[in-house]
Amino acid sequence: MASQLKKEDEIKIFILYLLDKIGYPLDYPSIGSIMMQDGIVNFFDFAQCFFALVDAGHIREIVADKGERYDGRREEADVAKSTENDEEEYEPTTTILYEVTDTGREVARVLSDSLMITVREKSYRSALRHLSFERQGAYVNQSYRPDGDGFLVTCSIKDHNGVVMDLTVRADSEYQLKRMLNNYSERPEVVFRGVVALLSGDVNYLFED
Repeated sequence: MASQLKKEDEIKIFILYLLDKIGYPLDYPSIGSIMMQDGIVNFFDFAQCFFALVDAGHIREIVADKGERYDGRREEADVAKSTENDEEEYEPTTTILYEVTDTGREVARVLSDSLMITVREKSYRSALRHLSFERQGAYVNQSYRPDGDGFLVTCSIKDHNGVVMDLTVRADSEYQLKRMLNNYSERPEVVFRGVVALLSGDVNYLFED
């Protein structure tokens, strides 16, 4: 799928906008995953523009303890160690996080209106979805395959403990297929909670905020 943003200035505004909306430091792989998951920018354009923003002072690096979460809280970190020639070696205990500077934040707020509304809204929803599952170390995926005159749609969620959800349902038409894929892409957590609620008989859960 072709990326929606091609111009360098638009990509830079897009990066600053999302980092400003997220509101706390993230590591580079997480930022890259968020920026590219909807196909709005490609990897090479993102990487080039991201580090240009760092060089320009719109994004700054933060050296953080490896056990520090991207949302500013701390969690217990496993530090792997091994012995070689009777000497202990430890993994680095710090990592590099990135956040928007005051200058970058001002640029994002002034110029973000130039981005398409659909791009802003969709990308921000996707970012929140990604980060929410990432707090649990989860990975969301979906796929489909033809099956007779319909399609089999598979929706899955996995985390460090293994499979959280692995659901396959049938779509009887291409229209229904698109609705299923779009709905799950936009609201995977709601779908997951709904499936659990229905299977456990706690249907009232679906009506809670």
